[in-house]
Amino acid sequence: MNWCKHFGAFVVLMMGICAPAAAEKILFIPLDNRPVSLAYTADSFRKAGVQVVTPPETLLASDRQSGDPEKLACWLDQEARGAQGAVVSVDSYIYGGLVPSRTHELDPAVLARRAGDLLAFQSRHPGVPLYAFATVMRSPRWSSAPAEPAYYAQYGPQIFRWGQLRDRQRLGKLTRKEKKELAQVEKELPLDIRRDVLERRKKNLFVLKGLTRGLERGKLDYLLIGRDDSAPYSEAHRDAEDLAAFADPAFRHKFRSFSGADELGMVLLNRAMNKARGETPLVYAWYNGGAGPATVPSYEDGPIRRSFREHVLAAGGFPARTDKRADLVLGLYTPADGVTLGADVPANGTELDEMGRQFLATARQYVEKGRNVGIADVAFGNGGSRALVETLLRKEGDREPLGYRLGSYAGWNTAGNSLGYALGQGMLRPYLSDRDRQDLLTVRYLDDWLYQSRVRQEVRQQLIWPNQWPDGKLTDDQTARAETMITEKMEKEGTPLLGKRPEQYRYRLPWHRTFEVAVKSKEGRAGRREPDER
Repeated sequence: MNWCKHFGAFVVLMMGICAPAAAEKILFIPLDNRPVSLAYTADSFRKAGVQVVTPPETLLASDRQSGDPEKLACWLDQEARGAQGAVVSVDSYIYGGLVPSRTHELDPAVLARRAGDLLAFQSRHPGVPLYAFATVMRSPRWSSAPAEPAYYAQYGPQIFRWGQLRDRQRLGKLTRKEKKELAQVEKELPLDIRRDVLERRKKNLFVLKGLTRGLERGKLDYLLIGRDDSAPYSEAHRDAEDLAAFADPAFRHKFRSFSGADELGMVLLNRAMNKARGETPLVYAWYNGGAGPATVPSYEDGPIRRSFREHVLAAGGFPARTDKRADLVLGLYTPADGVTLGADVPANGTELDEMGRQFLATARQYVEKGRNVGIADVAFGNGGSRALVETLLRKEGDREPLGYRLGSYAGWNTAGNSLGYALGQGMLRPYLSDRDRQDLLTVRYLDDWLYQSRVRQEVRQQLIWPNQWPDGKLTDDQTARAETMITEKMEKEGTPLLGKRPEQYRYRLPWHRTFEVAVKSKEGRAGRREPDER
């Protein structure tokens, strides 16, 4: 009897020693249901052993509907038990998504109630850390309806220029010529539109300041505020400086703000995971030659060296001064002249210049020393550098291409987006199997390089534009036809460097536009082929 008792105790003890640690349960409410916001982000952390729990997709914003803030709040409360953290998009929780945060007609009382409910989360669920991310209302340079109020379709560029001149005026930098221009722009912009723009920005700041005060009162564990589509002089820049002046410097270790939006979920999930695991990864950065760290990327309002530091700190890491003890060595492939053009320009060719070759030589040296190396490809906006990636993917004798020996790669949309993804997935490498790491790399190469820099432009030129289709509001039939062409081109053009990999994925346009593509494996978790779906 005693023997049985002791044996039973021994078995329990050994099970405790040998059993793998339970995966951290982290709740995640994304900006919306776009792949970069939801699927890509959640899948990255699930591969790293984190139990990422997300709401039903029907509660999130899509291109055709807003999210449901009331039901999202209920979902968060229902799932909180046993969670090691909650990463919450304020834009979804309060407005119903990123786009609804710019286009809503909500009363300030409703906004205040929802913000208050979020700030009361920890009183209802003590012990569950709450990491919130929000966005300063963006300042787009171009007409961008329906992602903005309808009047942007007609007045978008004038609204941007008006805000730019107002910001320069605030800083005392208006020239005599610009003063006249400001007066002219204000004549051209109807008064009711100017009032509406300012009222919307006022509501956005009202919410952000309320959350900032909540952070200072211990209602949030961390607040990350992104500046989506900003510029050195803009209304977004003005609002960000207003918010920075409002925030108490004593809490800056719990508050960050930088240019970016779509990568914020990735960054804060990293923070939640690192805190749950008691880790503080050291991250060292090196840059391409030329402007390098002084580069001010398009759509952003400051140098990339500052953006790098802020991203690392927000992710729960620490910027390393040298590469000696760094857990991640991150190369930022900046444009030599410091000007980030679109990926569709002729300058995005297939031959690396001497600076690019030296950049990759540095990457190769780190890889051959066994270091965890990531690359943030920020030379161009809205797509990767063709020369860089095509060189990365060339075979090197019997060895795998350098691109598949990296810990991470990203080169999509804005510099901040790419930086956040390369950093985030690079931090995950120690927890990934080689297969999962390579799967994540494949999706990025297919999306950022092959689709964004090549196939998307071809589909627009050969199908969308000749048929005068509205690329932003495609019908279901138009979407299906575009997806068919995309699939054919991805498989054909990707084969020389990626082999059969492009054939192993489906390509969909979930928001009925070519701006983003969903790249999803045809195989399920057990290697089963999933049914085709739309």
